[in-house]
Amino acid sequence: MSSPGQTLIEKTISLAIALAIGRRVSNERIRRRVEICSRDSYVRISKTRCGGRKLNCGISGCRLRGRRALINLARCEETRRWGCKHPRGSRWKKARV
Repeated sequence: MSSPGQTLIEKTISLAIALAIGRRVSNERIRRRVEICSRDSYVRISKTRCGGRKLNCGISGCRLRGRRALINLARCEETRRWGCKHPRGSRWKKARV
């Protein structure tokens, strides 16, 4: 949701604004975004206590989930202020999701 050069406070503000006023995308688009991110080398994947897996964007540090969870980078429509911040451009826009 944020650029790599932003401070923690700027990242937090950007995330809060996205969650408060960002337009939500469909569950199908969320699922596709998480699929795209799960194959990217920038995403950190770790195991949960329940044996599942947790994904975090290695660029912004935001959590990625396959559903409409409150703190979820993939649930809001992209804008100039938030969305995929891949160094080579938004992977979501490239895939049209």
